[in-house]
Amino acid sequence: MNTQKLTRHIISSVVGIVMIISGILLAVFYTIPQGVMQTLPFVLGSIGIVAFFGGLANSFTARNARKDKNFAKQLNDLNDERAVFVEAKARAGTHDFTTFLFLALLIFLSVVQVHLTVILVFAGAFLLRIIVMFYLFHKYNKEM
Repeated sequence: MNTQKLTRHIISSVVGIVMIISGILLAVFYTIPQGVMQTLPFVLGSIGIVAFFGGLANSFTARNARKDKNFAKQLNDLNDERAVFVEAKARAGTHDFTTFLFLALLIFLSVVQVHLTVILVFAGAFLLRIIVMFYLFHKYNKEM
């Protein structure tokens, strides 16, 4: 891995730390939150945690790959034909599972009478997911 990718991972970790700190500061010092500000500190903290640990793990992987040639070879072996096929099959299975999960969630939200805008947002996300799947199917079908 080159230095640019390692720098990008480190920057991702630093941005994650900044987001975590800003989320904590908002939660502590903004004493009477209303509207979006009730959840913004937690959203910032959650995204910050993901960015921090993702960048940290990727930077350790890049550093170890640069130092240990066997580890770098193992990383390259992950991209062989069998591994790519297994990953594609796992993604397809996950897609099938989340389709039914989305439908069950929409039915559940309708039964417990959640506000209509929440249901419409989930329904829109579900339909967008299916539209993107069809688009990618036709795109890849034309390429092959």
